[in-house]
Amino acid sequence: MQGTMEQNSIEFSARPWRLVATALLGALAHTAVCWIALQLDFFRGSAEAFNQLFTLIWVGHGAIALLLLSGLNRRLPDPSMSLPVVLWSTLGLLVSAYFVDQVRLCVMVLFFAILQTGVFRLTFPRFLAVSTLCVVGYGLIIWRVATLFPEAIDVTAEMIQWSAFTLITVGAVLVANEISSIRHQLIERNGQLSKIVDRIQDMAIRDELTGMYNRRHATERLSKIREMANRNAFSFMVLYIDLDHFKRVNDNHGHQVGDEVLREFSSMVRGALSGRDFAARLGGEEFLVVLVKTDRSQGLAMADKLREAVTGLNFPSAPGLKMSASLGAAEFLRGESMDQLLARADAALYRAKHGGRNRVCMATEEPA
Repeated sequence: MQGTMEQNSIEFSARPWRLVATALLGALAHTAVCWIALQLDFFRGSAEAFNQLFTLIWVGHGAIALLLLSGLNRRLPDPSMSLPVVLWSTLGLLVSAYFVDQVRLCVMVLFFAILQTGVFRLTFPRFLAVSTLCVVGYGLIIWRVATLFPEAIDVTAEMIQWSAFTLITVGAVLVANEISSIRHQLIERNGQLSKIVDRIQDMAIRDELTGMYNRRHATERLSKIREMANRNAFSFMVLYIDLDHFKRVNDNHGHQVGDEVLREFSSMVRGALSGRDFAARLGGEEFLVVLVKTDRSQGLAMADKLREAVTGLNFPSAPGLKMSASLGAAEFLRGESMDQLLARADAALYRAKHGGRNRVCMATEEPA
């Protein structure tokens, strides 16, 4: 049920006009019915009393409308303000029903329009509370009028009308309960579907073993970063990382240990990067790291930090196993293509591997 409230809050905080228009139209119908009662001399009290009562009612509706349209309602626990709208409309209805004789039921029937407004916006306990308030309030009005103005009321007819009103309200409450249950089930299922969709989308862009981005998604992101860097002239760097002698790990310790090495390494890299940077697994033991808004000195410092962190990794399944990594770093040169940038990084990685491994090599500024 809480999910229903949260979803309704989002909907109606974003689209307040619908709720405002519905409430004001209902208030207009209420005012018209009571004005007709006044013209037919069925409104107990003077025209001045009528004006005072409906001025107060409209001031309340206007205040709620202004709050919704101003956007200040978004700071409230329930941004839709469904309960205040329905409650104020119901209280106005009850107060006016006290003054209307002969046609009291005509006024109270407007409550079902108020219920229609609240059935999709209130939680069921609140819907039930408002309905109970109206039924009990209607009954108390009949008792009070019969006590103070016995000549103005046919108690038997009023009680029959009250009974019919109560039965219809009970029916509305039962329907609202069923609607609320159905909406709750739909929200749960939508939540489950949303999680499934998120999972599918995540699987489409991430490597299943390491949780890093896959090659395709990394290439797409890198292409966008390159375009932005070309326009805004900020610098960024790419690091090609290769885990040294990884094949020996699989051969000597088995693929389960090899997978553990990849997961531990990936976790370490993700923890070392800032929110704007990202890493990807290109395949096997080869990885790509993109450092956004990073110059040469910062990039080389990060590369060396990662290299040292690899040597400090521990693997529970193979306590004596130690790893190292070779890194090729390339700083983006404005105007170069993505293929040229990656080729320079790959050439730098080649030099690091063939220069003794466990080292960082910076790419030349000439295309590879």
